[in-house]
Amino acid sequence: MKNNSIIHPPHIQAELGQLLLRLADDVIDAVNDSLEQCHISESKLNLLLILTSNNTSSIPLQPSEIAKRLGIRRSSVTKQLVWLEKHQFIARTISQEDQRMVNVNITAKGYQLLNQAMPLYWQTCSSFSNNLTYQEALQLFALLKKIKRAIPD
Repeated sequence: MKNNSIIHPPHIQAELGQLLLRLADDVIDAVNDSLEQCHISESKLNLLLILTSNNTSSIPLQPSEIAKRLGIRRSSVTKQLVWLEKHQFIARTISQEDQRMVNVNITAKGYQLLNQAMPLYWQTCSSFSNNLTYQEALQLFALLKKIKRAIPD
């Protein structure tokens, strides 16, 4: 008979890690479900948010920098940029300083989408902790931040 102990978590930390992985998938699915009415995904919304956070800078973002900030491959960013540009939520322009570089900026229509999507996003994020008291939410928040600090970038 084979040893089935390898399929069971060896300790509570491993079981917690597994739970966090499952929760991450469920959270993304719930956020994407709520954003569906805006016809946008959580990953595209995050890309737009990165562009808005960069608006105070006079230097436009390049696709490689966006990929770095999102923690995904440049090819994945390119696919998202194509979709966002097709729907006029962003504009891509050739850099005046270096014609090999592409600058990415959010458009007025992109800001309109954010104004529509962000209340749904925040409502969904808030719903995850509806079963917790305020004190429990604070405690969980502190613990999750501590876990996040232990995860390598």
